Amino acid sequence: MLLVGEGSSRTKKNINAFLSIEDRDVQAIASYPLIKSISSICHGKGFPKAGDVDTLLKLPSLQKDGQLDRQLLSSISSICNGKGFPKAGDVDTLLKLPSLQKDGQLDRQLLSSISSICNGKGFPKAGDVDTLLKLPSLQKDGQLDRQLLSSISSICNGKGFPKAGDVDTLLKLPSLQKDGQLDRQLLSSISSMMSSRGFPKAGDVDTLLKLPSLQKDGQLDRQLLSSISSICHGKGFPKAGDVDTLLKLPSLQKDGQLDRQLLSSISSICHGKGFPKAGDVDTLLKLPSLQKDGQLDRQLLSSISSMMSSRGFPKAGDVDTLLKLPSLQKDGQLDRQLLSSISSICHGKGFPKAGDVDTLLKLPSLQKDGQLDRQLLSSISSMSSRGFPKAGDVDTLLKLPSLQKDGQLDRQLLSSISSI
Repeated sequence: MLLVGEGSSRTKKNINAFLSIEDRDVQAIASYPLIKSISSICHGKGFPKAGDVDTLLKLPSLQKDGQLDRQLLSSISSICNGKGFPKAGDVDTLLKLPSLQKDGQLDRQLLSSISSICNGKGFPKAGDVDTLLKLPSLQKDGQLDRQLLSSISSICNGKGFPKAGDVDTLLKLPSLQKDGQLDRQLLSSISSMMSSRGFPKAGDVDTLLKLPSLQKDGQLDRQLLSSISSICHGKGFPKAGDVDTLLKLPSLQKDGQLDRQLLSSISSICHGKGFPKAGDVDTLLKLPSLQKDGQLDRQLLSSISSMMSSRGFPKAGDVDTLLKLPSLQKDGQLDRQLLSSISSICHGKGFPKAGDVDTLLKLPSLQKDGQLDRQLLSSISSMSSRGFPKAGDVDTLLKLPSLQKDGQLDRQLLSSISSI
């Protein structure tokens, strides 16, 4: 049944190729905790051999303090996305480029920008790296302006190295200047919308920044532009009509004006998703479970929007299920402080499973005098924006000798560390 229909010969070939892979290779690869980086490198290239994976992960240039440097591997996997495994010599050459060194060590921030530009393009030539990093328009006070490079690398993500003329043209656009200098806040918004799309046309930039609906008191409303750029991240410039429609939605108005706090929550949910439908916005903002005293509960909406950042609108049933979890109740009502911690942990990850919430909140190391220690949970949640932490990781952290004082956990120190 699977092989019937148009294109079945290719499908059959791919299935046969997969079935011919030796079990030991499948088991070996599946057991790697870095499967995401490996799958990025092998995208469209077929299943890798265990030996190739081992060779890459044991490269001396990818080690730090005797262990694999995951940050470096992430940069390499980005560059080699869909290109297959790199040669050891190519990795070494890139990581030892003089222009990527700082104080005698590899400058990881620079490497991250370069890997973004070269995403899926393979290893860059040393000359191309040098040329970009020495562009006069990217210098400030005689040094490379890393903030500018970050904006440029976002625009050029997966596009390869930009031409010097294109960089200069963008950075010198009159509409991006303020008080005789480049307006970095504006550039940040532009680079977000144009992420992975290449350089915008000057006319398109001017048109966007002069949209009547984005003006306030005769000037560009930067806060509004920031929300719009979040929604349009990687989508390119929006149409004037789409901007107008969103900003005039009745459900986003308060006292006859746009409710910016609501727009911020909506833009978080729709980050990189494009403009939402009016019906979806209305449905979310009118959910009975998000109401309090007959009005929208903005604190709850903020927690929901954090979890659903970049994921689109949640289903009403999922919202209800989360807010009614027994482990999130206190004295018969939703415990908003707990929900805030959970939403921090699940930022951009979607709604958590009830079991994961229960497991976290019942960890022995998070209890004090027989109850959940909310101060500890707050610190842990601040550090755990990548999803629920493992119990062992929490225990290990809280027992670190450097975090102890007079034989007990130094909560003030942990709080300071978690806020970094």
